[in-house]
Amino acid sequence: MSSQLLALGSVATPNRNLKTTTQTPHYHRIFIPSHVYTHPSAILLELCTSLKELHQILPLIIKNGFYNEHLFQTKLISLFCKFSSLNEAARVFESVEHKLDVIYHTMLKGYAKNSTLRDALAFYHRMRCDGVRPVVYDFTHLLQLCGDNLDLRRGREIHGHLMSNGFQSNLFAMNAVVNFYVKCVQIEDAYKVFERMLQRDFLSWNLMVAGYAQNGLARRAVWLVLQMQEDGHRPDCVTVVSVLPAVADIRDLRIGKSIHGYAFRAGFESKVLVVTAILDMYFKCGSVRNSRLVFEGMCSKDCVSWGTMINGYAQNGESEEAFATFLKMLDQGVEPTSVSMVGALHACADLGDLERGRFVHKLLEQQKLDSDVLVMTCLVLMYSKCKRVDIAASVFRNFKQKTIVTWNAMISGYAQNGCVNEALKLFCEMQSHGIKPTSFTLVSVLTAVGDLLVTRLVKWIHGLAIRTLMDKNVFVCTALASTYAKCGAIQTARKLSDMMQERDVITRNAMIDEYHVGEVPY
Repeated sequence: MSSQLLALGSVATPNRNLKTTTQTPHYHRIFIPSHVYTHPSAILLELCTSLKELHQILPLIIKNGFYNEHLFQTKLISLFCKFSSLNEAARVFESVEHKLDVIYHTMLKGYAKNSTLRDALAFYHRMRCDGVRPVVYDFTHLLQLCGDNLDLRRGREIHGHLMSNGFQSNLFAMNAVVNFYVKCVQIEDAYKVFERMLQRDFLSWNLMVAGYAQNGLARRAVWLVLQMQEDGHRPDCVTVVSVLPAVADIRDLRIGKSIHGYAFRAGFESKVLVVTAILDMYFKCGSVRNSRLVFEGMCSKDCVSWGTMINGYAQNGESEEAFATFLKMLDQGVEPTSVSMVGALHACADLGDLERGRFVHKLLEQQKLDSDVLVMTCLVLMYSKCKRVDIAASVFRNFKQKTIVTWNAMISGYAQNGCVNEALKLFCEMQSHGIKPTSFTLVSVLTAVGDLLVTRLVKWIHGLAIRTLMDKNVFVCTALASTYAKCGAIQTARKLSDMMQERDVITRNAMIDEYHVGEVPY
């Protein structure tokens, strides 16, 4: 951008006094010799790839008297920002006596990419006070930062500034606004902006499709793809990858097959991401056979597609096939990832195969995956399912980065193995660490307490559920009713069952059969 502005040979630039920003800028002309652009210093800057190289080039620029040239100043600021050295970029910026607008825009981009939202907005305010008219990229960078920080209030303010500066018809700007609202989970606001756009491109449609799909509005995502086609846009591979998870969520195999057919006709089956999304869709729709056929037909398989197959088999009860696929992946020299490890551990847990579970445990340690929270949580579950709760407890104690899911896995492991006292002790320890229980935690503890047949403990957990506003949760209420019934408090169990607003088969059977909590999802 700077070279385009300066290549004319002379440019008009305001003489801005930063201390008295309210005065009217005075413009004068600066002439830049053409040989500046072909000097070795300029060429080296264009080829610069690291902060170390930039520091080596800087003395050459100063020695040749180019440090005060706007071309070099803009490029230096841009490179310092690119290499995450914002302080050095700011020093160059402050040293410029007559600042071109492009230098402000470059510096604002640097703040947006390398600093806090607060600092970026402060510089934006300074830029406006200095009389610099914002360009569209200033707003898109700020909206990106607001979205990343989920700052809805400031993002709305930037949206307002964007509109007041006349960019409401700019496609690039309005895509940034849609993206901001999607990131902040304001899907309706995003759609209102999308609907009012005078023109839309593939990015506009794909942002909305992904926004609906990622926020539980699967049917609207599918509907929008149909609208996209009616508007004359043929879905691209990004659209397909975005909408397939929505199809998986609603488990509509017919629509899934239709999208698969479209992807095949459009030539997207050569793209690994598309095929992986198709694999995942078929597995979640319960069509293991179709997943297998698609996978076997893939020309190029990466660690993601292997992981999808292993997890898909495991989640569909094909544990032997899942582990066999895991071994086949290793035989082909593909390094296991956390995803494939989780699938393999899931399979071992379902099979109750301790030997194969130990093999996976050793392998994940070799691959340095023993710091991954999800992998280690699944490892705890695997040992618990294989009746080695002692090893599960050792893994749990040695793991430093525990989350609520990890605590839940260990409490559930104790409960499933009849270690009631250990489950209750760990539950109390979790609370002493300031970790708030979830509905799954309470159900796991109630499963353990049911074996003691002590009504007092059930009442204690019931009180905790009320205080944490989980007494209306269908799973917690069902577990409470079942546990009260086990302890002989039939009337209380009946009352809880009658009060429940949401009933299902499990709820109706809770007074008859023992309720048992499901495992933590892999």
